Amino acid sequence: MKRILSAATCLAFLGLLVQGAAFTQQTKTGDRKLDSYLKKIDEQAKADPDGFFRQLSLKHNIPEVEIRQARERHGFSYGDTYMATALARRANRRVGDVAAEYKQNQGKGWGVMAMRMGIKPGSAEFKELKTNARGSLVHMKTVAKAKKKQQKLEIERTREHDRKIKDEARGKGQGKGKKK
Repeated sequence: MKRILSAATCLAFLGLLVQGAAFTQQTKTGDRKLDSYLKKIDEQAKADPDGFFRQLSLKHNIPEVEIRQARERHGFSYGDTYMATALARRANRRVGDVAAEYKQNQGKGWGVMAMRMGIKPGSAEFKELKTNARGSLVHMKTVAKAKKKQQKLEIERTREHDRKIKDEARGKGQGKGKKK
């Protein structure tokens, strides 16, 4: 009984430790709403990475290759990649340079990084960052929904086509070998 209790306690502690480690890896800005958007962007982008990079490139007028390289070179999440790209555009800098500076001061978060670039919490620029993050998230969700709908239609068309082929095959086979 003591062993079972000890094992259960160890597993619970290990679970909390892993959960805490995962929580600390999340993108932090100092603004709960923006952090929430970035977390959701991260989740959506995992489902369609190419769409994420394409949209980010178009929105911020930064080459897709530059954004991808910054993410890969610095091991960023999609949320961090979003912030690095958005701040790079605002500061008229390369995404890789913003990402490198963030990595050097990673413990301070994106909020401090934004302040270094002249974007103060609560300012119009910060609110614009937040609004754009929300807009990107909504766009990603809309695209994902449209893709899912398209996939369902394709599956239904394939099933219908298969049904027609089976029905035609049955029709040709009838009559042969039947006794009247």
